[in-house]
Amino acid sequence: MAIQARPLVFINHGENDLSDGFIRHLASALRDEGFNVFIDSDERRGRGMEHIFRAIDNSKVALVIFSDRYTASELCLHEAVRIYDRRREGKLVLIPVFYRVSTDDVNMFNGRFGESFLETLKIQGISDHPFAEHWMRNVNFICTDTGYISEDYSSNDTSLVVEIVRGIKRRLQGKKLPRRVQDENLPSIFKMFMPKQPNTQEGFGKELLYVAIPALLCYFILPLVFTDLDVFSIRQLLVAVL
Repeated sequence: MAIQARPLVFINHGENDLSDGFIRHLASALRDEGFNVFIDSDERRGRGMEHIFRAIDNSKVALVIFSDRYTASELCLHEAVRIYDRRREGKLVLIPVFYRVSTDDVNMFNGRFGESFLETLKIQGISDHPFAEHWMRNVNFICTDTGYISEDYSSNDTSLVVEIVRGIKRRLQGKKLPRRVQDENLPSIFKMFMPKQPNTQEGFGKELLYVAIPALLCYFILPLVFTDLDVFSIRQLLVAVL
C-alpha cells in the first residue's frame, strides 16, 4: 500500500524581520500536524529561483506572511507573483497573514511597508523599475483573499498559530465556512425572523414554511413594535411578499 505524501505548505515571508520567530513557531506547529513545510528564506541561499518556484508548484497551501520588512526582498515579491498565479489557476490555497502590520499599510504601501518597497525599487531606479507595478498589483490581489491579522489575537502568537493551522486543515478538507456579515449586523429583533437556509432535499413544502412562518409573525408583531409606522402599509407589503 502506497504511503500518501504529506501536504506541502509553502511559507513566503521577508527576511531578517520581526516575523522570523513567528515563522519558526508556525512551521513547528504545522509539522506537528503532519504537514511538510517549505520556508523560502531557508532555501534562497545557494539555490536558484527555479528550485523555489518548483516548491511553490508542488505546494497545496501557500502562506504569505506580510510584515514591515516584507517588501525589502525582490525574491520575496517574485515568489508572491508565482503564488498568486497558482492560486488563480486553482492549484493551491492562498492564505495571507498580516503580522504586526496593518492591512491598509500593505494594500496602500504605506508606513514602513511602503518605505521598504521604495528602497527595493531604488536598486534599479524607481521610475523605470520593470516589476514595480506588477508587484504592487499582485500584493493588492493577495490582500483580497481571506486571511489572518495578528492584531486580532492580542499579540499572542500562539493563538494566531493555532488558528492558522486549523484554518489550513479546514480549507484542505473543503470546509470553507460562509461569511454572513449581513446577518451579524442586523438588530436582534430581526434575527428572530430571518428564514433558515432551506435544504434542497426537504422539498418545496418545507421551503415555503421557512419563508411563510417568519413573514406571518412579522405581520402581527412588527406593528406592535414599531407603533409609529402605518400598520396597513406594513401588512400590505408582507401580503405582497407572500
